[in-house]
Amino acid sequence: MAKIQLRISDLRKKKQMKQIELAASLGVSVQTVSKWENEICMPDISLLPDIAAFFQVSVDELLGLKPLPGEEYIPVKSGEKGYWDSRLAYLKASRKSFWNEDYLQFLVEKVWKIEKPVEILDCGCGFGYMGKILLPFLPEGSSYTGIDFSRNMIDEGERLFRELGYPGSFICDDFRTYQFKKQYDLVISQAAMRHATKPQEFLRKMVSLARSGGMVVAVDINREFESDGFYVDGLDYQALCARNGMRKMWKKELACEDRDYAIGIRLPIMMQEEGLVSVDVRMNDKVSFVSPQRAGYEENVSSFLEEKQWKEAISVEEEEGIILGFLNHGMDRKEAESYCRKERMVQSFVSKNKENLTYLQCRGLLISYGWKK
Repeated sequence: MAKIQLRISDLRKKKQMKQIELAASLGVSVQTVSKWENEICMPDISLLPDIAAFFQVSVDELLGLKPLPGEEYIPVKSGEKGYWDSRLAYLKASRKSFWNEDYLQFLVEKVWKIEKPVEILDCGCGFGYMGKILLPFLPEGSSYTGIDFSRNMIDEGERLFRELGYPGSFICDDFRTYQFKKQYDLVISQAAMRHATKPQEFLRKMVSLARSGGMVVAVDINREFESDGFYVDGLDYQALCARNGMRKMWKKELACEDRDYAIGIRLPIMMQEEGLVSVDVRMNDKVSFVSPQRAGYEENVSSFLEEKQWKEAISVEEEEGIILGFLNHGMDRKEAESYCRKERMVQSFVSKNKENLTYLQCRGLLISYGWKK
């Protein structure tokens, strides 16, 4: 059963009514309205249709089982400054499962056939991970520039490149609005457009910053692939793949803020629309298979828990905040609570079995690329 979250207080305030005015309209005492709003007691079941009719909502909406009609959409803001400042640990943990570096070498040498030094621009670079793994496979003399609006990410990128002795520079600014003074041979982004609003505009600026004959590469995901590419031995695979209202949320995010859950699969078409030629797509071959019999087990499990944010259980209040966020983004309460139950179940299983855990994670990253005329 979905939890009841009575919305009488929210509906009353939207109507700019006082409790005493609502009580008079419904024929109850002001103390009764106060008890409803403070969750001391619930309205009699026979009153629910009348209360819902008064506010012109359904009973499910009144009970918080579905979002209220016309409720203001609250953007995720993952494409805005400040969002990533506290997420460095997550980003570093998640990137460990992104690439087999021999496949990246194969792309550079056999597919893209980069034989001369190149100047790279990494758009939404985070802590410079893409530069860290890409530079060793590029011709000597190649250089790297990363841009990101998170100060913490940029500081870590600068520290990392100093430690490795890599030729690189970092810009702490918003890629969308920063005025670049030059163009680059290779303009790349990784898992940036999945978080960006208006990704076509993001791509258009990438193309504008490539030199004539230069290359544009965008590495990103399709959330459907990602949802299906996760398995933990001992758990039901179908339950792990269950979307639990996610498709409704993705659809609403796309409609309300042009945040595209399927950006990875759309990028090649967008690249052609932006005038790139010889556009093609590869799928990243990385599959993380972790078990106690494999090297690096403890480090991999620790990174996995950090990425999933499963190191600590969340409180009831925190979970309710997550549920309300899901409701605002198109789920109903039953779907949102089902999603949270699934997350709790997986987190509990993983935490209890972290000394003897076997899992696979396949992100299905799509690598789209093309050349500027």
